[in-house]
This record gives sequence, structure tokens and C-alpha cells, in this order.
Amino acid sequence: MRRLVYVVIALLRIAAIASAYIGSQMGPAMLHPPHLSSLRRGETAQMLFRTGATKEDFFVEAKDGAELRGWKVRPLAPNGDWVPLYHGVGDNRTGRLGYAEFLLRHGYSLVMMDARAHGESGGDTTTYGWKERLDTVSITDALYASEKVRRLYAMGVSMGAALALQSAGVEPRIAGVVAEDPFANLREVSYDYGGLHFSPLLGKWLFRPAIQSRACMP
Repeated sequence: MRRLVYVVIALLRIAAIASAYIGSQMGPAMLHPPHLSSLRRGETAQMLFRTGATKEDFFVEAKDGAELRGWKVRPLAPNGDWVPLYHGVGDNRTGRLGYAEFLLRHGYSLVMMDARAHGESGGDTTTYGWKERLDTVSITDALYASEKVRRLYAMGVSMGAALALQSAGVEPRIAGVVAEDPFANLREVSYDYGGLHFSPLLGKWLFRPAIQSRACMP
């Protein structure tokens, strides 16, 4: 019986150490995600050639002073509607060229920006919507100041889907959102990271103390 108690205590100590280590690694990794992809300039040029679309640089200053960089992309026959296209974590404005081509072929003009702390945009940290939704307001202000916008929509995938939904909550000019595979909240994403991409149950149970201390809900 005593041996069993020692084994349980040892396992609890190992779990505590592992939880502390995972927490110390997870926080910086989530707030400063690696740039997993470079700008896909060749693929972008091919997409523009196929659709007959044109792009121009679009620089916007966020409310906290961060410079947000991206493109305004116009189709061959614009219908007057614009769609900000949001990419996933660790990616950049060229992360969803297939969606961009589909929208351009149907006459939608696009705003393809690097999210803060991604690609060529400024900003120290990724906040998964807390600051990015206000970035959308700044981008929308700049778009309306320079273009005649009939209707504004938003589309995103993964983190981009969550940004599109949160942006619509603070930007009333967004008339509709297409959100593919968004996260429910940052805590749920933390469970996935904490589960080492093996199982979110590891993050939800074994490493929960680290996640509770590291993950803040926007």
C-alpha cells in the first residue's frame, strides 16, 4: 500500500513538472506564432493571371500604431462588394488563394491583409481577436475612405474565421460572415496546443493548471 502511495505521489510530481514546462512553452508559442509560410508570390501571380484581377498595396495604421500590410485586389468585373479575407495562425495574406480566386471570379473585390504579428504586418503579439477585431475597424475605415463600397462581407478559416466573427461584432458595416472551422474560444485552442496535437484531453486534464494560468480569454 505504501509503495502505491509513493507511485501516486511520484506521478503527481511528474505531472506538475510537465504541466509547468508545457505552460512555459505554450504561452510564448501562442502569442508569437512562427511564420510558417512566406508570401506565395508566384502562386499569387498565377491566380491574378487566371482571373484577370489586379492588386495594389494597402497599408493601414492600427489604433495602437501597428502598421498592417496587405493588398486590395480587384476583379475584372467588380460587383461593388468587398470581402476582407482572413488567414490562419502562422500564415499570411496568401494563405487562402483558392478562396480568393473563387470570390474574384464572382466579382467580389478583396482585402487581403497580414494579421498583426504575421507576415509583413507589425504588432508584437497575436491576440486571436482581442486587438485584431479593432484592426478590422481601422482597415474598414481606410477602405471606405478610398473606395466606393456597396456591401462589406468577411470570410476566414480557422483563426481567420474567429477574427471574422469577432470583427463583425464590433464593425456594423460587415453585412455577413463566412467562417470555416473557427475556434469557440482561446481556452479551447489552448487545450489543443497543450495536448501536443495528440489529444485535447491532455490539455484539458493533465496540463489544465498550466493552461488556466497562461491562456487568457479575449
